[in-house]
Amino acid sequence: MDIVTHAGIGLVAAAPLISTRPELALGIVAGSVVPDLDAFGRIFGKTAFLRIHQTWSHAIPVQAGFSCLAGLGAHVLGFDGLVFGTGLFFGLAFHTFLDSTNTLGVTLFAPFIRKRLCLEWVFFIDAFVVVLTFVSASLSVWKFSRNGEVPAQLALVFFAALTAYLAAKAILRLRAGMFAPDAISLIPSALLPWRFFGVANRDNYVRLFQINAITSQRKGIAEQEILDAVYAEVLDDIPEFKLMRKLSPAYHIVSARPTEAGTLLLCRDLRTRNFKTTFGDLELLLSSDKHVNCLKFHV
Repeated sequence: MDIVTHAGIGLVAAAPLISTRPELALGIVAGSVVPDLDAFGRIFGKTAFLRIHQTWSHAIPVQAGFSCLAGLGAHVLGFDGLVFGTGLFFGLAFHTFLDSTNTLGVTLFAPFIRKRLCLEWVFFIDAFVVVLTFVSASLSVWKFSRNGEVPAQLALVFFAALTAYLAAKAILRLRAGMFAPDAISLIPSALLPWRFFGVANRDNYVRLFQINAITSQRKGIAEQEILDAVYAEVLDDIPEFKLMRKLSPAYHIVSARPTEAGTLLLCRDLRTRNFKTTFGDLELLLSSDKHVNCLKFHV
């Protein structure tokens, strides 16, 4: 999920505690946003950002160690370090859980296990979650501004609704998988909870479709030719392509267009083709002897 939604969820959780347990509230809010500070990895380059995004900062062992150190630091400064560290770890861990339900996944147990957990329950921006969080956070701020405190019932209702929604999405994802056993990926819709966008391999092309997890109705969208085999020797020397392939099983060369300057290859993540995004797109300009003259990576 995006950092704004995470911040809103942390605010809703912490609001009832601001007056009585300020260290706990501060820890929860901080923990809700700190993992996404790995976005600053962009200063080291696009490939560095992709390698670290939702890895170390989203790993439970790392978060536990960080929370202990932060709690110790708070204690040295005269605050209740145990309470602050506990709130921080709660915020960090819940952030990780939410991101594990998304479509990129997290390295939950790094550095011991580096494999990403990717449940594909909700898209990283989900209409229901965004609206629920916005309304609840706004009510929390309004209640605090009027009364100086926020009733715990507001947070309880919010997390009950969020839990019920995530549970429903988990069931819908399971049903979608049952109805589309050939799919290598099923990306949830950002708007309709029951709709998933699938990708299925078919030799030198992939089949793109959408499926209704309630009715099992499956609708074909398109068949996309993939050209990976034709340019396999080129791809072996492109770290950006290999990195994106690790992040997505549906990352392929989807077009090879001849130009005056050479052949222009376009590599794309076919999982997210319905969301009108160019994130992860890789453009390669090849000479006649298949040497890469120019590379453009959209991250």
